[in-house]
Order: sequence, then C-alpha cells, then structure tokens
Amino acid sequence: MEIQFWKDYYESLGQAIIRLAEVMRHEDLEKNDYMQDAAIQRFEFVIELFWKVLKKILAYEKIEATTPRDVLNKSFQYNLIDDEKAWLSMLDDRNNTSHVYKQEDAKRVFEHIKAYLPIFEASYQKLKNKYKL
Repeated sequence: MEIQFWKDYYESLGQAIIRLAEVMRHEDLEKNDYMQDAAIQRFEFVIELFWKVLKKILAYEKIEATTPRDVLNKSFQYNLIDDEKAWLSMLDDRNNTSHVYKQEDAKRVFEHIKAYLPIFEASYQKLKNKYKL
C-alpha cells in the first residue's frame, strides 16, 4: 500500500480537525445547544477518521488491527499516538453519543472535547512529521 493511498484520508482528517476547532472557538458555544451538538458531531467525525487513518498506517507498517479499540491500542504500542487512556476515552465517548443519545451524555462529551482537541492536533502533527506528509 502506498502512502498516497492513505494521504487523502489524512488530508480529510486535517480538514475535519480544523472544522472542529472552528466550532470550538465559536463565541456562542457555551450557551448554544445547537453549537454544542455541532461540536459533538464534528468530534464523532474526527475520531472516526482518525482511527481509520491509523488503521491504514498500521497496515502500511504491516501491523494487523481490526476494531477501533485494537487500532488505538496498537497505535499507542507503535508510538503513533500518545496517551492511550485519552484515546480510549474518546472512543467510549464517540460510542456513547453515536449509539444512544442522552442529553446528559452529550453535555459530558462536549466538556471532554475541549481536552480532546489539543490531542487531535498534536497527534495529527506527529503523524505529519513521522511520515513527511
């Protein structure tokens, strides 16, 4: 598998992170439920793209991983991401908001996204540096 094959996914991931950052900087974010819902939706999109990019990178490195949790565990093991606990928490939050929507879960996840965004940005940069993207 060529790097170009997953480079397109990587670039889409970068755009998704930028879009998440934009909504997180919105001036009405804290008092606007629609903006918070938008942030959660963009977070779900970013985490989904991120684990798929990581899976493609692992495959490129000839490391087999199938499920999102397996991909994150192996990505940490092979130093593609830092802070495995945070990444697994992100995955759990994505599962909570994607499969069963409860307002209290949404509020909690929204608060977590504030801490997740810098992790997304740093991890994205780490991959960029490692693979010269």
